[in-house]
Amino acid sequence: ERQARINLARVVSRLQLPEGISASAPPPGAGNEDIDALKFAGLLSVVFIYLLMGFLFESFILPLSVILTIPLAFIGVGWIHYVYGLDIDFLGVVGGVLLIGVVVNNGIVLIDAVNQLREEGMERSRAILTAAKRRFRPIMMTALTTIFGLIPVTFAGTSSIGLSYTSFGLTLIGGLTTATLLTLLVVPIFYTLFDDARELTSATVKRALHRSAGEPHPPAPGEGPA
Repeated sequence: ERQARINLARVVSRLQLPEGISASAPPPGAGNEDIDALKFAGLLSVVFIYLLMGFLFESFILPLSVILTIPLAFIGVGWIHYVYGLDIDFLGVVGGVLLIGVVVNNGIVLIDAVNQLREEGMERSRAILTAAKRRFRPIMMTALTTIFGLIPVTFAGTSSIGLSYTSFGLTLIGGLTTATLLTLLVVPIFYTLFDDARELTSATVKRALHRSAGEPHPPAPGEGPA
């Protein structure tokens, strides 16, 4: 990018323009403010998604198992840009913000199915396996249709106004591919860990309340009667 700006400045300096018309190359760092604003918007998106899932799941611990799939998606973003030898441009950052709201969908669908099965009385491990089997086909179909729909945009070349959507499309394709492949593996693991943490925290709080009230406390998960 730096070399491109230098070359552009040289070209502009050699232009012979009519009197009253001037041209100048953009200064170094131009456009960084917009990219920083988009990054901040992405962080806000993560916060809003987390809060929404917290209310929907009636827990602010379990949504973390879905939120943690977002960094995994960006592994795919970096990988696919590296393979194609491209830098992430402004539209690529826009695609990254959009990706945040897309990659969590599969995890939400999976966790919601697990919670429904557990409410019906199914044991947790069995509920996770059953939900993964039932949601595998819808998750894969949704991801594949989105990815194939992005291919024409990604490889359409430069538009008539000089914009290239290659980085935008690669960001979404790489992120969706990685997130989809890892959702059925990583989300159940995170869900189990955070569900154990939630149960342990709940049991600890109850024991502390009973102790302060001078009542016999219930045993923590995995403990025998006190």
